[in-house]
Amino acid sequence: MMDVTDATRDAGADAMIRACLSLDQPRSFFLFAGAGSGKTRSLKDALEGLETQTLTTLRKHSRKIAVITYTNAAADEITRRVKADPVFQVQTIHSFAWSLIEGRTADIRSWLESNLQTEIAEIQAAHAKGRAGNAHDERVKKMASKAKRLERLAEIRAFTYAPVGDNFGRDALQHTEVIALAAHFLTESETFQNIVLARYPFILIDESQDTMKPLMEALLTFEARHRGRIALGLLGDTMQRIYTDGLRDLDQRVGHFAQPAKQMNHRSRARIVDLANAIRRDNDGRQQRAREDRPGGTVRVFLAPSEGTDRAAFEAFTRAEMARITCDPSWQNAEAIKTLTIERHMAAARLCFSELFEPLSKPDKLKDGFRDGTLPAMRLFTHRVLPLVTAQRNGDAFAAMAVLRDGSPLVEKRGIRDGRAEQVTGLDSARAGVAALMTLFNDERDPSCAEVLAVVAEHRLFPIPDQLRPCLRHDSSVASDMADILVEFGPSLDDLDLIRSETTPPTETTITEAWAQALEAPFSQVARYLAYVEDRSPYGTHQGVKGLEFPRVMVIADDVHTRFKGLASYETLFGVKPLSDDSQKKASKGEETTIERTRRLLYVTCTRAEESLALVLYSEAPDTIRRFLISNGWMAEGEIVMAATDGTCQAAALQR
Repeated sequence: MMDVTDATRDAGADAMIRACLSLDQPRSFFLFAGAGSGKTRSLKDALEGLETQTLTTLRKHSRKIAVITYTNAAADEITRRVKADPVFQVQTIHSFAWSLIEGRTADIRSWLESNLQTEIAEIQAAHAKGRAGNAHDERVKKMASKAKRLERLAEIRAFTYAPVGDNFGRDALQHTEVIALAAHFLTESETFQNIVLARYPFILIDESQDTMKPLMEALLTFEARHRGRIALGLLGDTMQRIYTDGLRDLDQRVGHFAQPAKQMNHRSRARIVDLANAIRRDNDGRQQRAREDRPGGTVRVFLAPSEGTDRAAFEAFTRAEMARITCDPSWQNAEAIKTLTIERHMAAARLCFSELFEPLSKPDKLKDGFRDGTLPAMRLFTHRVLPLVTAQRNGDAFAAMAVLRDGSPLVEKRGIRDGRAEQVTGLDSARAGVAALMTLFNDERDPSCAEVLAVVAEHRLFPIPDQLRPCLRHDSSVASDMADILVEFGPSLDDLDLIRSETTPPTETTITEAWAQALEAPFSQVARYLAYVEDRSPYGTHQGVKGLEFPRVMVIADDVHTRFKGLASYETLFGVKPLSDDSQKKASKGEETTIERTRRLLYVTCTRAEESLALVLYSEAPDTIRRFLISNGWMAEGEIVMAATDGTCQAAALQR
């Protein structure tokens, strides 16, 4: 009998994957890989383990293995590990989708034409029932914008798309259009399906639980239609799903797939693995094993009242206490600890960008893209205006010009050629616009985002995404010019789904009102927001840390900053608060509830820890949480530290 060790315990899963990647008998698979299980290593080993004859055959017939990763950084890492062998086409999901449809100009035009006509008819139907007011005016604008785009489709010789960044221009496609087009062709075009089959014998998708639902459903349909001719390999863990538009029941949709599973957690010490198992026990029951050479580990919960607690002092106490308990002085150094939050609202409040964050986190159509930094309208501020203002403040004319050349229609050749008669050149116009912009910051002023937007629009410094158009003052001198500018430099973003949209879109007034509120925020909050979503702040994001690991992790949960229904609420998870009416309705429809979402986010954050973990929880009922943690086997009584009822955190006032 073979001696099974921690290093070989999951060898069977890897062997099953290799068997599925057969040119003669390809079989689809879904690899369950929990936190710290070495999923990326399995993917690398599967690619490196392909037989020489298989690779030779693929090269002979100009076929490739598609490897779809979650981030560009992950794509770069896989490419490095396979030594940039061109037989492996390693891309993000948006890049892959574009590679499938790029060059299919006639088909794309036909799809857009049909889609626009349908959308115009739907708006017209709503318009006929609507009353006068802002919504009425917005519908008129949307119909005009869509009609203009429909009219100009025939002029486009080739469509363009940038998987990373903004997509301006009449010929540019937006992110969700590319996803929708790829999904449509995969399910509706037999010719397209045959092309994909001829090109790829295997399509492997990492972090498959976060792949956008329309494309994942299309791939599952495509695989079922051509089973035995292609292997669709899905790697991931539904418990670690971050985005709301992933396929929630993916693991239940792949019953006919091979289902290798990895048991080991190679990252965390045993105590942390035990907690992770407890967190997900009531979800799907999947459990992991810690390595025998990774015993021990430390987990503590620090509970304090929501009201009256000096949070900075309590968290400083937490670090000091963890240093004492673990005999690890690095816990005293805030820079040596990774601090994570259950909900982003808390981080926004602590980093002082709540005025910007709160309004844009409410609408379903905005919140995911805003939270991960991909919302196109927000990128006007983060990737256009902010770098320009920063360069000007630093006296770096070269950097300022680089920003303008990258995104301003005034500095592009086309912008200069189309300059008005009263303007000397587009470059002079750009200089005048920059000067006007910088006057907003005179005498250390911190202008509102609305003020900044007005100057950018008035001087045509950058194309204005259509979502922001209703927020411009209607008496602005550029109001009459905006439609022509936007038609020239890009389709209406209000007319398109955003990168991360929910299944039920909000009303138009909700979107406009959210932006109107957010634009009242001081412009300085843009930089703080960007630092957070780029993981350069003291608080880590769920997206930023997924797949990463840290020796010391402090997770902070504070429901006082969770203002909207349906968001994560650990007090609901722990029985302090009842499930909201909205969540109860979602549960009755089989949709994800607040409890499920909170459990997932708690699992993701806690499983980043390698050696020691501190959970800092603020609650209106700390005793209720304490009883929950003990009765459900999450924590032992001696692992919970309670602050005094007045929130003080001196050692003498703590119950151990």
